[in-house]
Amino acid sequence: MELPRSMTSRYRWLLICLFPLVIIACASPDSSPTGGTAMLSWDANSGPDLAGYKIYQATTSGTYGAPIATLTMDLTIYAVSGLQTGTTYFFVVTAYNSDGAESSFSNEVSKTML
Repeated sequence: MELPRSMTSRYRWLLICLFPLVIIACASPDSSPTGGTAMLSWDANSGPDLAGYKIYQATTSGTYGAPIATLTMDLTIYAVSGLQTGTTYFFVVTAYNSDGAESSFSNEVSKTML
């Protein structure tokens, strides 16, 4: 039995949306306790119908709520600012298509702001 084209396209979309996430922490130019910045970057997704990426942040591993940012497909870097010193942050990225279908989370990365 052959699946309708719309089902196979969506299935392929979900299969290809795994990509690595890299995090780099940067010192803030000011010395305020909430001035820390984390730079997130990831490999571009080559999936069909890619519309962009969503960034998620949490202070407990795996407990993500709404995305903190929604980016267009041409951006693969994002600066998360206002991070508090002494706090560990966890980040993941997803890819989404023009229908709004979203991939599973990327590998989780964490950063403790010093």
